[in-house]
Amino acid sequence: MPPAERELPGWPGYLGSVPVRVGNGAAGQHQLDGYGWVIDAAWAFVRAGHRLYTETWRAIRGFADIVARYWQEPDAGIWEVREPAQHVHSKLMGWLALDRALRIADTHPLSGRRRRRWQEARDAIAAEVRTSGFNPTARSYVRSYGSDAFDAALLVLPLLDMDSVESPRVQGTINAIRDRLSAGGPLLYRYPPGSDGFPGTEGAFLPCSFWLVQALARTGRRTEAVELFQSMLDHASPLGLYAEELDPATGAHLGNYPQTLTHAALVQAALAIRDASAG
Repeated sequence: MPPAERELPGWPGYLGSVPVRVGNGAAGQHQLDGYGWVIDAAWAFVRAGHRLYTETWRAIRGFADIVARYWQEPDAGIWEVREPAQHVHSKLMGWLALDRALRIADTHPLSGRRRRRWQEARDAIAAEVRTSGFNPTARSYVRSYGSDAFDAALLVLPLLDMDSVESPRVQGTINAIRDRLSAGGPLLYRYPPGSDGFPGTEGAFLPCSFWLVQALARTGRRTEAVELFQSMLDHASPLGLYAEELDPATGAHLGNYPQTLTHAALVQAALAIRDASAG
């Protein structure tokens, strides 16, 4: 475990950014979304024609069991907020974890009882998200149950197969996020500024723009995706690299630099555009 989080009074931080902290207060958080990413990666491996080692499949089954047991609990979400909530993105990723685990189970051993438990939990998540996580007035899925705020992480929707890419709910979510979380030009905030419980503001979160490119390409809006992608290329540093965030006013790169998540999202966006053109 990392050391307990604490502030260092009097330390100026990079470019005067305060407070300076050491440790990690998120170390003990419940974050449901992580299981979805891991099990989806395992499914991609299996879909490519490979077979999981026995120990790996045992671990994947354990992760799916955790999701089936705890998906109804509030969590800190992908952005590690300090007040747990029923984050819609977390629920979607819980659904993804169980759906992909069930797909893997088609070619790997699994008891009937476990399969039924996963199926029931997966279907329950979908039903609850469609009821509690969708705002009919905004025509969009929202950040958390009962909220009217938006979350750019929901741009993952077209990748999941929970709703069709032609679904008005999917298209409405993409449009709402692009409009409500705009930081100007191709830039997006990851959630409404000032809503994370921390003092101060933050910049546009660069992975979100590439997630938007991917979402547009996956939903048949390739021309928009290409235009947005080209605009984002103009925001690269002189070395062709990206940070975690960008100051919309100055264009300065902020936070971790270079940021792996941003570059991974860039590659995924480029591949989505390629696949859209191939179709």
